[in-house]
Amino acid sequence: MSLPSHLLEPHRVQVRTVRVEGASHRERGLARGRMLAGQIRETSAGYARLFARKGIAADERRAAAMASLDALAEWHPGLHEESLGIAEGAGLELVELGTTLARTEILTLTPDPPSECSTVTYQQPGASVSAQTWDWYAAFATSWHRQEVAPLAGEHAHRGFTEYGMPGKIGLNAAGVGVHLNILRHRDDRAGGVPVHAVLARVLAEAGTVAEAVEMIRSAPLSSSSLLTVVGADEVVMVEVAAGRTALLQRDGWSVHTNHFLAPELQDGAMLTDPASTTHERLAYLDEGAGSAPAPGEAGDLLPMLCSAPDRNCVARLPDPTQPPEDRIATLATVVIDPARGQVEVTPGIPQHAPA
Repeated sequence: MSLPSHLLEPHRVQVRTVRVEGASHRERGLARGRMLAGQIRETSAGYARLFARKGIAADERRAAAMASLDALAEWHPGLHEESLGIAEGAGLELVELGTTLARTEILTLTPDPPSECSTVTYQQPGASVSAQTWDWYAAFATSWHRQEVAPLAGEHAHRGFTEYGMPGKIGLNAAGVGVHLNILRHRDDRAGGVPVHAVLARVLAEAGTVAEAVEMIRSAPLSSSSLLTVVGADEVVMVEVAAGRTALLQRDGWSVHTNHFLAPELQDGAMLTDPASTTHERLAYLDEGAGSAPAPGEAGDLLPMLCSAPDRNCVARLPDPTQPPEDRIATLATVVIDPARGQVEVTPGIPQHAPA
């Protein structure tokens, strides 16, 4: 039997672009849920299967999802209302939508870790830029979409991409604030905190400056560990989060990050996402590229730094056809952000397929 092409070639996925709008958080959520109902249900079911394969029982998953949704209701009632709308519009129980929205937090329940990503940025006055690969299970290669989100009063319009059922993920808003995400791991990680993907959605909708974005991140009671990279035209700040504690990394010129903690103050308890992680090799690869690269003239100039040979299992990753289909990891998308130009480009697959 032939396998779906995305299990071997994620760059061939036909990615949908949608515009989401509504007069309130609830109505915007309803609009998203109704428009994307089938894909939202499929993505939730896909995560339920993933968690089951990793040994997380259904009752554990549901309890963790509800705990994160309760934390979200306390931290940002509007986003909780939007989640209620998404679930209703898609014909899902709220807890099943939480399986997707809180998937990073739920994954702390298993010692079998998730996959990894690589990010490269350049800070310079008026022309800071960033790019990253999003590596995830190839089985989810069709579970994401590009989006344009219309603002509510007091918000900013934003564009980028997200997974079906999440209000936001990686992108750039009309105020010129962009955000990226890399997963990290710490011994204090646990389920039940505010979903990190909800934090990304709030940053995109509400942050008018990099400083505001950083404060939003620091205010969130996160229980899992992540790197949130915030980029504006004049500056780039990498925010490492270790189960609620934060550290900021910032410098002029090149900064690169993969999937292990770099801040000295967060090293106690820091872990690799996987004993077989390539995070150090990927960081060395990016550091070597940054050491010889000139200052970028535009965001597209960052793409060659991410284009490791696909057969190296380094920054640019193709699915390994020798692995079971459900275990294959790949670069599902490449994202480039240029705040000064108001540009965010998202293309499926490895960076070699992204337009320069």
